[in-house]
Amino acid sequence: MRVSAPLISCASSMSLQPFPCAEDEDCGPEEFCGGAARGGGAPLCLACRRRRKRCLRDAMCCPGMTCSNGLCTPPEPPHGAAELEEMGTDALPRRTPAPAWIPTAKGEEGDFCLRSSDCAAGLCCARHFWSKICKPVLREGQVCTRHRRKGTHGLEIFQRCQCAEGLACRPQREPGPADPARLHTCQRH
Repeated sequence: MRVSAPLISCASSMSLQPFPCAEDEDCGPEEFCGGAARGGGAPLCLACRRRRKRCLRDAMCCPGMTCSNGLCTPPEPPHGAAELEEMGTDALPRRTPAPAWIPTAKGEEGDFCLRSSDCAAGLCCARHFWSKICKPVLREGQVCTRHRRKGTHGLEIFQRCQCAEGLACRPQREPGPADPARLHTCQRH
């Protein structure tokens, strides 16, 4: 046995039955006339659609929204709003602040990043397991990775940053036989 919850309409909040309608004006301020009852009956008053919800006409969207390209959206500012804003009028809506997930400051060591420009000075963006974090640029004497072929650094799961300015990644200077597997360190040019 299937049990369905009753639809409650703002215009008919006293009753548990949805309110039948013929046009949008028959419904409450945050409702529209649409959708037929189960079994193909008369249309019912339904709750308005919020921002970025699908719509077919303006009446389906909540007050203050319009149906644009099939989605409920807030209205566009009037033409010339930028000029009025420069004149100092507070009558027009301000731009919304950037979303919280967009970093506003440069990343510190260990912060997630997409590219080196996301990191603070002295840090670069390098792979760490399957994500990328800000890591310190290598200083003189620190072990570095020398890439023989372009693109091999993409296979590393623990990337190192490049050597700091004025340093180059070269084989470690030790007396003895030439060993191709010896360590590379950051050294002065």
